[in-house]
Amino acid sequence: MAGKDNWHPRDYASLADIRAELDRFENAHASGQLRSTGKWSAAENLDHCGRWFKGAIDGIEFDLPVTFKVLGRVMIKPLIGKFKARPGLKQPKTALTQMDPQPGVTVEEGLALMRAQLDRLDAGEKMTKDSPLLGRMSHEKWLKVQLDHCRMHFGFIQCDTVGA
Repeated sequence: MAGKDNWHPRDYASLADIRAELDRFENAHASGQLRSTGKWSAAENLDHCGRWFKGAIDGIEFDLPVTFKVLGRVMIKPLIGKFKARPGLKQPKTALTQMDPQPGVTVEEGLALMRAQLDRLDAGEKMTKDSPLLGRMSHEKWLKVQLDHCRMHFGFIQCDTVGA
């Protein structure tokens, strides 16, 4: 069950930290030790975060109501890097259907999607497409958003191994 008591986020300072976490998840999955304490499975969290990385590079094909855009650009965007996301954000249904995980996604597919996007960034591609909520952002701002977004979602992915 999702909730504060079942959420154990880790901070990520770089994409290398995300890669290391993906390796940790993959190893735990291979040994049957990967689980989720939230409403989404580990695979679904990985797929969702991978979709957001892809959207920041390629563009995101949905629009939000004007009130969300104003709130995002005026109140949330200035706080990027100054606060950390917490579980429980309710998004409009139009956003959820477009960025929700694929039905039946596997851990292997979620890991592959995440790694493919990180490989693109390592090859020099940039996250510069407009955010539906926050508008135009630099690659550096997108990076802060993505690291925090992974922190929030991956906080529900647990590895039941020593040192996890």
